[in-house]
Amino acid sequence: MRKILLCGCVFLVVGNSYAQSDIKVINKQQQDSVNRLQEVVVTGQFEPQSLKNSVYNVRVIDAKRIKLRSATELKTLLATELGLRFSNDPATGISDLQLMGMDGAGIKVMLDGVPMMDRGTSKESLGQIDVNTIERIEIVEGPMSVVYGSDAMAGVINVITKKGSQNKLSVNARIQEETAGSEYGAFDKKGTHNGNLGINWQSNGWQIGASGTRNNFGGWQGSSQTRAMEWLPKEQFLASANVGYKKDKIDVWYRLSATDETLHYLGDINTNTQVAPSKDYLSKRFFHQAQAAYTLNDKLSFNAAASYTDYSRRTRSTNLDLLTGKETLATDLRSQDKDVFGSTFFRGTALYKLSDAVSLQPGVEFNNNSGSGGR
Repeated sequence: MRKILLCGCVFLVVGNSYAQSDIKVINKQQQDSVNRLQEVVVTGQFEPQSLKNSVYNVRVIDAKRIKLRSATELKTLLATELGLRFSNDPATGISDLQLMGMDGAGIKVMLDGVPMMDRGTSKESLGQIDVNTIERIEIVEGPMSVVYGSDAMAGVINVITKKGSQNKLSVNARIQEETAGSEYGAFDKKGTHNGNLGINWQSNGWQIGASGTRNNFGGWQGSSQTRAMEWLPKEQFLASANVGYKKDKIDVWYRLSATDETLHYLGDINTNTQVAPSKDYLSKRFFHQAQAAYTLNDKLSFNAAASYTDYSRRTRSTNLDLLTGKETLATDLRSQDKDVFGSTFFRGTALYKLSDAVSLQPGVEFNNNSGSGGR
């Protein structure tokens, strides 16, 4: 996709010797190396620690890289990462993920350390996280089943969201327009259209925030010569609200994320009956998260995380009579299916430092998933 950007350039000529330029480059490289070594990671660790001390192979996509890529969705942001590969199903619009050659069944997707629920092995949740709320992403390659369960054999993708700002009140707005190949229509239909509004307030340890995003993608025809597109049109609304309190030894917060998404599939025309079938895939997700951390002293601390997910995906099939212009609901088997899923999660841990080199971390985890539908 080509992005529509406006940029201005100012050229400044400064006379410096080659030796001075080389020194600046070397110093910049050394500083970048120091910053990477001092970078703190949390995924798979007993406690937050520097990247150099992690026993796992952790890759970090920080806020600066996220901003520079100007991605409108998380999948676009991850698609350029080494070892990550996405595949698209043109019939259902579902994108699946591979990490180092292993499919989505062995990849755990988490939001702030809490697992996100998906239907089967496909990772639809990656397309339902608002990229505008992301602070950084930690990718752990290799088996993590000891820490996160058997569905983390390939690795873990942990998306960490923003938690307030230095200012008491901040308001952010963003509008981004992109083409899809050579296809584009301003603010709607063809191309990609992203709009976001976010607000955060912070004072005396309290932090309150809210964000709303609209993603509109008009689809991409590609090499298809029929009504069906290679990439399905999508209309998506994302909203989130959070409240938290952090002071001295305690840190607690709650977050609600909501997704309303529609994918539109145009089927091939039946030349005998002049009927054009269509399908709408309607998804709704409500994700509740609550986390708390308490530090008793330098040796003992406690952490707890709980979440509840309510997720549904409905198929709405219609037939359009091209002769009369009348659209009716399809009556075929499973043409109006609805799948409903629920997930309850809790994790509680304690960390006791026996010494600078030895730590003990007992804990308990509960995970209950349920599902119902036509299949």
